[in-house]
Amino acid sequence: MLIFTNCLSETPDEGCLKIANSLIKRIKSFSPETKVVSYERRSEQTDVFVSSNKLLITGDIISTVGKSKENVLYVPFPARSSATALRILILSFFAKKKVSALLTQVTEISFLAKVFLLLCRAEILVVSDDTKHMLEKAIPPKRIRKIAMGVDTEKFKPVTKEKSAELKAKYGVSPEKKVVLHVGHLNEGRNVAQLMKLDEKYQVILVTSTLTKDEQDKELKNRLLSCPNIRLIDDYVPDIEEIYQLADVYFFPVTEMGRCIDVPVSCLEAAACNKPVVTTDFGEMKSFRGKNGFWLIDSFEKDYLNRIVDKAVNCANPDSRTAVLEYDWSVAVNGILNS
Repeated sequence: MLIFTNCLSETPDEGCLKIANSLIKRIKSFSPETKVVSYERRSEQTDVFVSSNKLLITGDIISTVGKSKENVLYVPFPARSSATALRILILSFFAKKKVSALLTQVTEISFLAKVFLLLCRAEILVVSDDTKHMLEKAIPPKRIRKIAMGVDTEKFKPVTKEKSAELKAKYGVSPEKKVVLHVGHLNEGRNVAQLMKLDEKYQVILVTSTLTKDEQDKELKNRLLSCPNIRLIDDYVPDIEEIYQLADVYFFPVTEMGRCIDVPVSCLEAAACNKPVVTTDFGEMKSFRGKNGFWLIDSFEKDYLNRIVDKAVNCANPDSRTAVLEYDWSVAVNGILNS
């Protein structure tokens, strides 16, 4: 297989980058002969770095991707649907073998995108039922496949209460405090202002992406930091699993399409650590309604939010981990390599 992508990074702390880096690393471990061709971004996983333009028509790309005799997996960074669809069409035109494109975030399918996707011969891989149903209105369903993916259940795993207390102390949090965690971008579109409605008895921790650190909403940041119980971590955290393990509940307030990839990786990682997850029904999170350890938000009224967080925090055995085991990377890699 040849993997073509602009999603590799040395510090993958953003949803799409996490998906790409984790998936590619595991594909290469299962299939060492896999060749990774990067453009725009690269990491130590990159075998070949090529120059590019918006249409992906350069001598470098044609000579590496166009002359390959292997199947091609295209993993693009999220962009407008028409631009992504055009690039998929171009790749499928000059690639000699099967092309599969993994779309981690789709907000809409424009008319032009529908035309380009109909004309191309690529298989479209998606990570949520929402996107799958949207695409089925544009192209034949047989060309669309949902892949459950997003979490390393070996890295993100439960710890004892004692270990969780040790981690709280390590990161300067009182072991007596209940911690509400959110991991993601610091902007209004992520709806993180809802964190300010949580009771002061909670220690609220917001871990932001270093990829978009320069794009943070400064006014929102100041408002959040004015709350005595909210702490911001905006540096790269290499052992991010420890932050999940010290938390008592994970809070995901995103509602707006395009503000997160279709399967929120942070929710999966928190659940893999067997933490209660309080979430909207954004994207793939719809499928977790009614499952143990998941509380879906139906209102952002302050009293309601605090009641639902209280219920989650006081759940003796959330068992959220069971619900996300099917999203482990081993399942995803097997589905891609054996298709």
